[in-house]
Amino acid sequence: MRLVNDDQDRPSGMMPIHTGPKFSRQEGREVFREMVRAEMRNGYLSPTRRKRLIQYAAAFDLTPIEAGKIVTEVYRETVQTNADAPVLYRFVETAAKPHHWPIWLKLGLAVLAAVVAGQVLSYLA
Repeated sequence: MRLVNDDQDRPSGMMPIHTGPKFSRQEGREVFREMVRAEMRNGYLSPTRRKRLIQYAAAFDLTPIEAGKIVTEVYRETVQTNADAPVLYRFVETAAKPHHWPIWLKLGLAVLAAVVAGQVLSYLA
């Protein structure tokens, strides 16, 4: 761990929340990843909670882009491994699956299309 105070080089929006010892970049990523996992266990990660996590990542010398990537990775891992996936994800997952229409419905639509096409052709002739 390094104990260097490099807060002067950081933009004001990325000031760390704590002033304790600093982690290496890899240690910071791992600690931040575990923080995100803990937040995910507390329920749905709202945009506000996500924004606060990303802001807190500055304490680990992570850029907002790195933090956002870590949050997204942990979210995807959690959704894939968790049987109790968030409701919105289940809706998207269901919508992404192709629909399998019963054969009787496909045949019925084909017959209906043929009848309509025949009527149109007979009207035009």
